[in-house]
Amino acid sequence: MAQKLILPSRFRLEASKRREDLVLQRRLEYLDSLTDQTAKDYKLMMILLSSAFSTSTANVGSAHDPWVFDWGGGIDGQRAFRQGKSWLAWFVLTEGPDLFWSQWWSLPPASAQNYIRDRATTAFKALPAALADHQRLLAQKFQDALHEKALHTDFDGSNPYPYSAHLRGGRPEQADHEPFRETMGHVPFLVNFRCPEELVKRTELLLEGRAASRTTQGLVSREA
Repeated sequence: MAQKLILPSRFRLEASKRREDLVLQRRLEYLDSLTDQTAKDYKLMMILLSSAFSTSTANVGSAHDPWVFDWGGGIDGQRAFRQGKSWLAWFVLTEGPDLFWSQWWSLPPASAQNYIRDRATTAFKALPAALADHQRLLAQKFQDALHEKALHTDFDGSNPYPYSAHLRGGRPEQADHEPFRETMGHVPFLVNFRCPEELVKRTELLLEGRAASRTTQGLVSREA
């Protein structure tokens, strides 16, 4: 009977996928052992961590490496990270909190600035594309399970965004005190990636439209 030939590279890929499947299984088992409150706390942590990954329109030029982990170049990278749809979500699960501790605290400034970005990019580029795609799928499965467990609590009441805006006085109608003074500006919290070209073009068009609108309003005012 003819046997199917399995190439060594294909065998290694399948073995790597099975190993990652086992990692997911153990992570799900650990998640199942957590209380609902702890699962909610973890989900909140991932939401807050997502804000560290930036593809701001200020991040242009060769000094900023591109977001290579997912399709779209990071246009909606923060949301993808929160939902487990980004490869970065699996990477952060694998690396653990030491990743952020190193950039935010323990490393000297020169080494800390792009530590997470460079480490993630190097790890991603070393992977076969098929394995990275598989890890991305596993990250979403884990995040979906986490979301379901967190829903057993009053998660909506813990949304950090309106709470943070309230504390920082982001909206005058919400602030009941003076905005807090920033004291951690020296910490490299952001993990900066190059702004996607599509987003740069959108911003340029928006600014051009606003400028044209102001010009038109000025002409109308003078004629009046």
